[in-house]
Amino acid sequence: MTNYVETQRFHCSNGAGRNYTVIEQMRAPQSASPRVDYVTEDGDVAERLDDGTFLLLLSNEVIRVS
Repeated sequence: MTNYVETQRFHCSNGAGRNYTVIEQMRAPQSASPRVDYVTEDGDVAERLDDGTFLLLLSNEVIRVS
């Protein structure tokens, strides 16, 4: 089983004002090609679009870092 370590948290919100926390996780131990994953505190998988925006993959909802 792959182990991940939390590296950062982002406080985000959607257009309607709902708040999310996105957790950045890096695969540990670091290998030649480190992998970074993003999930919300509720376990929804997210993708980082740019420095201030994430996309929730299941709902296609864009959330922005606040």
